[in-house]
Amino acid sequence: RHNQQRRNPACTPHRKRTGTMKNSLPALTRILEQLLAIALFGMFALVTVLVVLRYVFTTTIIGGNEATVIAFIFTTAIGASVAIARDEHIAIDYFVLKLPDPWQRKIAVLRLLLLILINAAIMLYAFEWIERTGGFLMPTLGVPQILAQISVPIGCALSIAYCIARMFQR
Repeated sequence: RHNQQRRNPACTPHRKRTGTMKNSLPALTRILEQLLAIALFGMFALVTVLVVLRYVFTTTIIGGNEATVIAFIFTTAIGASVAIARDEHIAIDYFVLKLPDPWQRKIAVLRLLLLILINAAIMLYAFEWIERTGGFLMPTLGVPQILAQISVPIGCALSIAYCIARMFQR
């Protein structure tokens, strides 16, 4: 994406915007990026410790694997919303970049609307899933599964917020 000569005008970097709400989303993005970095480092450290304990000392940390899975689920859900905030979500825009700017803007808005639609659908199904299974306990940690499951609607809500903000950034 960095080698492209033309950039989609509807997806300019968020750092150029002004205004209270427009300044708060980049601040939120930076906070989320820092939390993701901490979570990824924590996962790396925990997995490293678990491997050493298992293969060198033939022991483990009880609940270590579940904690890693929970952290991974959160980093995936939150990371997807940060990718939308940074306009780094999955998109093949080779042909779109060849169109005139007005058409690029229209297609960018359509793409954001589709992202809102799919995230809203996932969020609705996630709430139904949580309602049915969120109270079940995780086998080792003994905490309710909602602790991990809630990351899906949180990530979807953040993604929707970022999509709406991107549509109105012009």
